[in-house]
Amino acid sequence: MQVFKIALTTLVVGILALGAAAAGVVYSGAYNVAATDKHWPITYWVLNQAVHRSVERQSADIEAPELGGEQQLLAGAANFDAMCAGCHAPPGARPSVAAQGMNPEPPGLAHAGAEMSASEIYWILKHGIKASGMPAWGSTHSDADLWAMTAFVKQWPEMSETDYEQMLASAETSGIGHHAGGGGHDGGGHSDGQGDDQGGGHHNGGGKGSDGNNADHKSGGHGDGDQGGGHDDGGNKSSVGNNSDDKAGGHDDTDGRDSAADSHNDDGHAH
Repeated sequence: MQVFKIALTTLVVGILALGAAAAGVVYSGAYNVAATDKHWPITYWVLNQAVHRSVERQSADIEAPELGGEQQLLAGAANFDAMCAGCHAPPGARPSVAAQGMNPEPPGLAHAGAEMSASEIYWILKHGIKASGMPAWGSTHSDADLWAMTAFVKQWPEMSETDYEQMLASAETSGIGHHAGGGGHDGGGHSDGQGDDQGGGHHNGGGKGSDGNNADHKSGGHGDGDQGGGHDDGGNKSSVGNNSDDKAGGHDDTDGRDSAADSHNDDGHAH
């Protein structure tokens, strides 16, 4: 019994001492948090094992739908190009300047496409990875969008630079593009309305739930009359303005019918 007490006391004292030492390192600022200060190899190994084992367990009950349809792959390519290419270099491309300065560095996706299951890739896209720079896209994108990106990543090991560029061109020609918040992505703006759920929808002429933003003139405002194209409170379909210089997205509070705005409204009703 005496031996047990001594062993227990030693263990408790050791734990307290270790905790005190760790607290001292934290509060002293001695630990270098700079991204330029690389982890030890053993640290990388531990972190990688923790991530892989966690993803395997968390995604174990996810059943992947049928993947690989043409429209789905085009939607996945468009979403990847808008959301992921800044960190994960596309096929045949070099990592971006931002990616080169990250720690940990974003992994190449050829290995993920070949070694990880579709359920694992989907889970990472949806929930992200803590303290890695990998976002959780599930709060801003539909499951259909995420499965489309999953299908795209699974095709990665066999994809060439030419294949990737052709997919983007086909997606643009078909009007398929980046989806966010359940709606379309038009010229740099994200829709806050209710869009379709098919994993694609770069709307250049109009769509459901478009907020009227574009690269030329972003003025998504609220109109009090019948002017300005945008979304209405009655759930009707809305369209974006067709003027190449000023596209005013308006919110119609009158008769619920939206029309395309052909010019910028300067009478004070749009803001």
